Parts: sequence; structure tokens; C-alpha cells
Amino acid sequence: MTTSRSVPCTSGIAVLDVLHALGEMLGSETIEQAKARLPLSLRAEIEALTAVSWLPNTTLGALIDEVASCAGRDPEALVDQAVRAAVDRTFKSVWRMFLRVTSDDALIKRTPMIYQRSRNTGQLSARLIEPGYAELLLTDWPDISERHLRTIGVSIQRVVELAGRRDVRMSVQRKPEGGRYELRWREA
Repeated sequence: MTTSRSVPCTSGIAVLDVLHALGEMLGSETIEQAKARLPLSLRAEIEALTAVSWLPNTTLGALIDEVASCAGRDPEALVDQAVRAAVDRTFKSVWRMFLRVTSDDALIKRTPMIYQRSRNTGQLSARLIEPGYAELLLTDWPDISERHLRTIGVSIQRVVELAGRRDVRMSVQRKPEGGRYELRWREA
């Protein structure tokens, strides 16, 4: 499996959570059917995946596209739904309680650390502009795909929602070095 820092990858645990979510949404048979339709080299990367390894984003993208095709679903809507469910799975139990008692400032300041544990490419910086409004900048990833640019924002939005903030709105804008995310919310 490729783990080079020059190849954009997603952490094994994040991928496994997405695959679990897809399995719950569509059934494990659909996931297996999609894997079987992939080239042998990509299947091997997926089968070798562990919670502490990395999967190239191109392999993950190919799998998502095949799963969507097998299920007759739009791949972009499907991956967004799966990412939300995967974040729920990651932050369930005691983590959710800690998120709910975390201040806005602490929550936003920790977002880059969470990002670094799930991606091997790019740098995320974050700052709270004012209560209920944060800006996050993704740099060092100029060729990020539209899907990954968006799903990073979906992940961040879901974490903020799990932290008990209401009416969370996320917008993303592509920038030459990566992207800019704006988050707005109301206190619970």
C-alpha cells in the first residue's frame, strides 16, 4: 500500500469508518460487489487496510464511485452522507460528551489536529473570528479534488454539530493552495 507523503492519503481508521457507514446504509453485499469491480491492485490496497495504515485518495475515490454505481446512487451525495455517519461513529460515546463541553475557541483550535490525523497531505489552520463564526484554511494541497475539498468541510461541519452547535452552515471556496472554509452556527 502506498504511504508516501507525496501521494494524498486518508487514514485507515477514517476509511474504515466510511466503509462501515456505507455497509450500514447499503448492505455489505453492495460494498463487496463494488470491490470486486475494482482492478486487482486497488482491491489489494483496500484489503490490506488497517486502522493505522493509509489509503490513497484515488483508491478511495474509485471505491466510492463503484459503490455508488452498484447502488444506483449519486456518488457525491452518497459520500457526503457516509462521511457524516463516519464522523458520528468516530465521535460517539465519551468523545461526544467532551465535545459538548468544549468552548468554541477550543473546538476550532483542535480542528487542525484532528485533520492531521486523518490526512497525510495539506495543512489546516483555523481561527475563531467571533462567537459562532470560524475560518479554516487548507494549504499545501493545490490539486485537491473537488470531492475531498468538500468532504473535509462536511467532516468539520459534522464535528461542530456533534459539539452541540445548532444551525451549522459550512461553505467552501477553492484557493490556489487548497481551500477556505467558513463555518457559522448558533449556540445550543
